[in-house]
Amino acid sequence: MMNNPTTRRWLERMLQRYLLPGIALVYIISAFYPQFGIWLRTQSFGEGGLGFGQITAVNLLLAGLLFNTGLAVPLKELLCLTRHPKLVALGLSIRITSSLLIILIAMVGGLLFSGHVWDSILLGLILIAVMPVANSSAGWTHHSDANVGLSMWLILSSVLLSPLLVPGLLDLSSQFVSAEIVKDYQQLAGGYAGSFVMMWVIIPAVLGVLFRTLFIKEYGPRLKLTVKVMTSLFLLILNYINGSVSLPGLLNGGQNGLILLVGFSASLSCGLLFAAAWMVSVICQLAKRDRLAVMYSTAMSNTGVALVLATTVAPELVVVHLMVIFYTLIQHIIAGVIDELVVSSSKSQSHSLDKPCTITNQPVLNDLEERPTTQTGSQAATYDGEVITSKGST
Repeated sequence: MMNNPTTRRWLERMLQRYLLPGIALVYIISAFYPQFGIWLRTQSFGEGGLGFGQITAVNLLLAGLLFNTGLAVPLKELLCLTRHPKLVALGLSIRITSSLLIILIAMVGGLLFSGHVWDSILLGLILIAVMPVANSSAGWTHHSDANVGLSMWLILSSVLLSPLLVPGLLDLSSQFVSAEIVKDYQQLAGGYAGSFVMMWVIIPAVLGVLFRTLFIKEYGPRLKLTVKVMTSLFLLILNYINGSVSLPGLLNGGQNGLILLVGFSASLSCGLLFAAAWMVSVICQLAKRDRLAVMYSTAMSNTGVALVLATTVAPELVVVHLMVIFYTLIQHIIAGVIDELVVSSSKSQSHSLDKPCTITNQPVLNDLEERPTTQTGSQAATYDGEVITSKGST
């Protein structure tokens, strides 16, 4: 079935178009029918080796997502971008700076408002901001013809640095919140700093890169689509399991105000992250394709890891779970709007090229900086005159 190019293209379009509605649907299902999700959360397969704790269904799904992320990364592409360390360092700096900006804004909000709900919303915002870059940011980067290689580097580097950044930023934030919620910050920081992140985040991602390098000679369209389908299934099942912990309680009634407040907070923070990333990228005079990659990678956080961590370490923090769930949906909606604007802009430019030509004495310039990162068919990226193979992942 996947040998047919037409079928492959159709499946890719379906995944791109219906993944977000699918995520929303599994959240609704988890609210009304949480029993199977709760049962899956309780399933374990004994103790992991080297003191890594229990092997659970949730952890295996999370590891599968990160393994597929590594599987989508060509090692030679990463090596090519090592020739441009300033670009990667700049992108990572923008990500960290924007996250610190959101933390600062959240702290100011904490001074203006008080109460258990506001403290939990504040914790949810900070947890999202300090998470590694979302795997799906590479998919949106690819779809917008932006710099996929840069996006992949930002994903992997943020994952590798997360054992230091996530606990460090959570501990730093806990110094400026009310004493009643400090233990929740410390609980989440301790859960991420331990063996959890090494076993279920870093090792699977590195194994994915190594597996592709050693055993896969050609990462063709068929294998690429298979990985996308598997990733989508893992993501849907994981969201259903995590949603079954906190969403059923919303059906008891009287939660409309909480839902609106959490939804507004998640929308505002996500919009601010996209805007901050765009603004800093413009100030740094990044090319359009690099600016888009940095914007997706900065504003889109790995909410899958955040939700697994929050529901496992602190299942009682329902408001934090809701923040992560809302942010998951909103970041994809905003990314989709930006992608649509980019596609519309590209189409309008291509239409202008179809107009009748007039003879001119002025030289015609071909600006390499504005050339799309990924090209139809070969999906080859041009960066400073070099050809870099770019393949995205969902």
